[in-house]
Amino acid sequence: MLKNMDYVYAVYLNKSFSKAAQQLYISQPALSAAIKKIEEEIHLSLFDRSSNPIQLTPAGEYYIESIEKIIEIEKEMSAHFNTMRGRNQGTINIGSASFFCAYILPTIMQEFKVRYPDYSVNLLEANADDLIKCLRSGIVDIILDVEKLDPNIFKSIVWADEQIVLAVPAAFDVNNHLKKYRLTFDDIGSGRYLDPKYPKVNLKQFENETFLLLKKGNDMYQRGLKMCRKAGFAPQVAMYLDQLLTAYYVACSGKGITFVRAGVTHYLEPTNKLFFYKIDDENSVRNIMLYYKRSQSLSHVVKDFINFMHERELAANRI
Repeated sequence: MLKNMDYVYAVYLNKSFSKAAQQLYISQPALSAAIKKIEEEIHLSLFDRSSNPIQLTPAGEYYIESIEKIIEIEKEMSAHFNTMRGRNQGTINIGSASFFCAYILPTIMQEFKVRYPDYSVNLLEANADDLIKCLRSGIVDIILDVEKLDPNIFKSIVWADEQIVLAVPAAFDVNNHLKKYRLTFDDIGSGRYLDPKYPKVNLKQFENETFLLLKKGNDMYQRGLKMCRKAGFAPQVAMYLDQLLTAYYVACSGKGITFVRAGVTHYLEPTNKLFFYKIDDENSVRNIMLYYKRSQSLSHVVKDFINFMHERELAANRI
């Protein structure tokens, strides 16, 4: 009954028969027939086809749990055989969001490879939902992210803290009334802004401005709304965007104000099109986490990577 488990798992990950069929390079009727045959064998449905997107039935949830156990056993076998061949061999698959994949992890991976030249390191860029699926399924061994994951399924390690600041188009009139609070690109990039002599602003000052927010489900979206509500207003949102860097550049073009991680200033070209503000709210600081599955038996490669990341913790805190 697990003969075509790859088919079932693809439908589960994609929440669609048509998308799964494309991924598997087979026709949708052939995929449907294969899964139907499994369901006939167990006399139970695996998917609730009446929902959109399709959902697992209780039998389907058990089937997926069984598949993931098999995947985990296969990984453990592979890790064990790698160990038998020699400790310095092995592969780690790391997943993260676009910002970390573009600016943070490449340098870390390069330094890790210098220390462990025989290790193979693969990097996967994906959104938060897909990263969770990849971690659950074993496609990646570990992810670096700011999203909060289910602690019953995933174990977390705090790697670093990061500051969230408000980026406001320089042409906006509100800046003229907040001269003692506003900061330049260089103030943020140099780290001077962390000095207590630079005051934090109450977001209430921006209640009449137009905001650019990341889409629902993103940690920055949730934090942004929470901070605005604590300041006593609901933000006027001009548009919702997929990526933080996109929101940053749209703010540079004068379309609205947005929340950004202070660390972007370490990697982007200086600009005078924005002013930045420290936010008087505890939610303006968040953790960057390393996550892996609680049920996962960590390979020596993953353990070495986690230890390596701990060593880089002080450097990470400039993010």
